[in-house]
Amino acid sequence: MNTIPAANDSMGRSRGLAVGVSQSPFDYEAICKLPKTARYFNVSVLWIAYYPHLVRLLYALRIRHEVVTLLSLAFGLAAAVILVSHPSVPSLVLAAILVHLKDVFDACDGSLARLTNTGHRIGRFLDTIGDGIVFTALIAAIAWNTIEMGGSTATTLLWAGATWLSLFLQCSYFNFYHLHYTSLSGAVSASRLDERDASNDHATLPARTLYGFLHAIYVLWFAWQDSLIRRLDQLSFATVRTSDDHNASLPDRWYKSRGFLVANSALCYGTHAFVLILCLLAGYPNWFFPAVAVGMNLYFAAIIAARTVYFRGVA
Repeated sequence: MNTIPAANDSMGRSRGLAVGVSQSPFDYEAICKLPKTARYFNVSVLWIAYYPHLVRLLYALRIRHEVVTLLSLAFGLAAAVILVSHPSVPSLVLAAILVHLKDVFDACDGSLARLTNTGHRIGRFLDTIGDGIVFTALIAAIAWNTIEMGGSTATTLLWAGATWLSLFLQCSYFNFYHLHYTSLSGAVSASRLDERDASNDHATLPARTLYGFLHAIYVLWFAWQDSLIRRLDQLSFATVRTSDDHNASLPDRWYKSRGFLVANSALCYGTHAFVLILCLLAGYPNWFFPAVAVGMNLYFAAIIAARTVYFRGVA
């Protein structure tokens, strides 16, 4: 979730939409993460292209973005519960619908926070940790179901582990370059490139405590992934960087290449959700494992190689 930090009153409460207070007309521009001149096409939004209309409805109903985040978490966990059982075709379809709802509500919470100017760092961590919980639960549920259906325990757990690691590293790669681009574009974001900084400006004790708790979970779960992607970026950039004066703009172009940002966006959580939906509708949830651990990793590697080759040519 990339949100604009909300202003606080003296009591530490967000100045959001109060009951009985008229709200501004819906503004599409306000829900976007980036200014119009800096936007690039996000492939993962293809599957949920209608989500601005849902944001408009949620806004009209005055639903807070934190509630939307929790609904996204609930839909994802409900799909995992279905997959733990011996699902029939109708239940697999239901699970696919729930995964889709998880995905579209996940897109809506940040948009709603930006629209109402009520975003905060707690929401940022709640969103990311919620995604982690959901996809971990879904992978575990698929593994359980595969083993229950007679699959090899060792092989299934190996596939599940490889899928879990691949999925989160792919998403971290997308997020790393997106946040670099966001920063260079001058857009405001509640997310930071280095989330190990625990600085806490929440006004109330409960908010500071919750923030500290969520931040600690994030660091344990995701900080090592961020560090790994940062190191991968450094190694990739080192292969194309020279000391020539005409390469002074290379770092800026490296992070602001919209073509590669579009390619990276296919590694976002939304694409993983869409791939899982296809596997569920096909009746083979376990196909999700090779799709992510093999197919999407090949795509991941191709992006890294293409970026290196391209910038060697322009350096």
